Parts: sequence; C-alpha cells; structure tokens
Amino acid sequence: MKKRVLLFALCAFLATTVSAFAKTYDLVLVHGLTNKHHWSDSFLSKCAEKWGSGNVYVIYTNESTRVWTRSINGRTIYFCGENDFSAGDDYIWDQAELMHTKVALLQSSYGLSAKIDIIAHSMGGLVSRYYVWDYPNTVAGLVTLGTPHQGSSLADTADFLFLDWFIGAEDAMEHLKPSFVKNEFNVYIAPVAGMPFADSGKMYTITGDADGYDCWGWGGELFAGWPILLALEGDNDGLVSHNGSKITGATCIATFSSYDHNDLVIQSSVADKAASYLR
Repeated sequence: MKKRVLLFALCAFLATTVSAFAKTYDLVLVHGLTNKHHWSDSFLSKCAEKWGSGNVYVIYTNESTRVWTRSINGRTIYFCGENDFSAGDDYIWDQAELMHTKVALLQSSYGLSAKIDIIAHSMGGLVSRYYVWDYPNTVAGLVTLGTPHQGSSLADTADFLFLDWFIGAEDAMEHLKPSFVKNEFNVYIAPVAGMPFADSGKMYTITGDADGYDCWGWGGELFAGWPILLALEGDNDGLVSHNGSKITGATCIATFSSYDHNDLVIQSSVADKAASYLR
C-alpha cells in the first residue's frame, strides 16, 4: 500500500515537472478593448497547466506597473498593471508601448523569458501585431482570439457610437474602424506578411460564433452588436465577424461554434487549442 502511495506521488510530481518544462517560451496574455472581457480562472488555469507554474504573465495596458501574483489550482500566475477598465482604451501604438514597458519589467525582475509566446484577445491582437514589428525577434508565436484583423463595422455604426463615449475609448475605437485597419494598419503599419517573429515563429487566429441572441457580454454590447454585424458582415461573435477575425498570412486554427466574443477568454478549450500551436 505504501509503495502504491509513493508511486502515485512520484507520478504526480513528474507530471507537474514535465508540464512546467513543456514549453520553450513563457506566455504573455494581452486583453482587448478596455479590458471589459476578463480572462476567466478556467482559462488562466489551463494556460498555467500548459506552460507551468510561474510561466504565465498577464499584462494590462494601463499606466500601472504594479506586479502581483495569484495561485490558481496550485500554480502561480503573474500580473502587471491594474485589472480594471483603465486598460485598453488608447491608440494601438500607445498600448504596445505600455506592453513593452511591462514586458521589460517582467523580464528584468520577475523571470519572464527573453522571447515570449502571446495569446491576445480582440484589439489586443492588433496591439500584439504592432509589438512584433516594433520589437522584432522577441515574439516566438502569436495566437489571436476574435481579433478584428479587418476592423469592425461596429466602429463605424451610428448605433455603436455611444460606446466610445460610454467606455472612454475614442482613440481605441478610431483604430478599430475598417478604413484604418484595412487600408493603413494591414498595409503599412503592421502587415502580417514578413512579421519578424523569433525562431521561425508564426501567427494563428481563432474565431468565435455567437448563437443569435443568446450572447450578452459585459453590458449587453454583444446582444446589440450581433444583429448589426449579421446584417453588415454575416456570421459573427457579437463584435467581430468570422471573416473579419481572419487575415491572409495567418493560419485559422479553430472556429468555436456557440462561443461569443466574451467566451473566447472564458472557455478553457480555447486556451487548450491556442497552447497546442505555441512552443
């Protein structure tokens, strides 16, 4: 009986150790517009399971550089910034600079690897694309979740203009308009072709698919956005259309049926899929 218990304990220890060293690079998570859609504990737990305790870092793109930790299912996760709605409301390049400040701090004092993997949600995917170009050979792989790689028609829609005032994100909303993303960002500022990834890294996309009026979001924005986008662009996750979340040069690795824009940061299956493509 004692031998059995010891064997079980040894197997559990080895499993944890293998998990901790399963990935070559540490993981950085980047949220979307105004950080309204938070990473769930289930999502974070799956990331920590795949990358190992102490190898997952959550960045908030606001001015705060406070570093703090949480333990989820016995694994440590680092956070930098304030987990509030002061994050994610600036122009893309301003958010990328805030991201760099925090990555540099985490690398110098908290063990973040010199080269990183990134999982980014929504606008965070555009911020991360800009970061890859601005800091070449530092990102080994990028997975974007429901990112408006073609912009979102909602940013141009009169019914949604109240949102930039309501959430204080006028600058960010300007950078979500299809005219900017398609004609400037994708062509001159941060094209996908030739992205300077480290170690032959790649970019991948994941798409959500809202199930009609069952989606809600933080304050009803998905409920309001879904029918508008359906009329303008077809199937969507409540904020970003299927086609809008994809871009030539990046591989679409999954479309999650019945997952809305918010579900993409909640469901552990999304984290699991993203992890399977990052090193």
